[in-house]
Amino acid sequence: MTKFEFRNKPHRGGAPVGYLSELTNLERNAILFLRYWSQNSSIHQHLQNEFWSDLTKKLGLSKTSKAIDAFDDAFKLCIKYSRRPIMKHELECKCIGGDESCFANIFGFASEGKQEDALLLASNLIAPKFAPYLVNSAVKFAKSVSYLDREQQGFQSEQIH
Repeated sequence: MTKFEFRNKPHRGGAPVGYLSELTNLERNAILFLRYWSQNSSIHQHLQNEFWSDLTKKLGLSKTSKAIDAFDDAFKLCIKYSRRPIMKHELECKCIGGDESCFANIFGFASEGKQEDALLLASNLIAPKFAPYLVNSAVKFAKSVSYLDREQQGFQSEQIH
């Protein structure tokens, strides 16, 4: 049974639709953050600490703190108001699922000033009345990690690529 199947029925949003390597740095980072945020086990605590340490070295403490706060707001909205459970692939998986793609595109559109497109996607992922809050958090996150978009590779876990 694959990670996105349950009793022979695929979970909506879990089917692979692309690869991390096909995304912009912002979109890739949004998915990686989503995966890190979703890890609850103590096994991944070392990886999370290393991830944040590396990010702080690249962005500085202030921008990292802003990125964490903005992303935490977005994540909480997705958890609390999602239309159904949001499917995520494993941390080291190179492909992305439909829900992850939708999530990443919200951040991409929001950073480009395409609020209506971001709102449309956000309304598919969470309850529509909370979509503007998700888009606002996505804009804040994008501004916080904008330095990473100017780098050629952006922040990537070595386990992914």
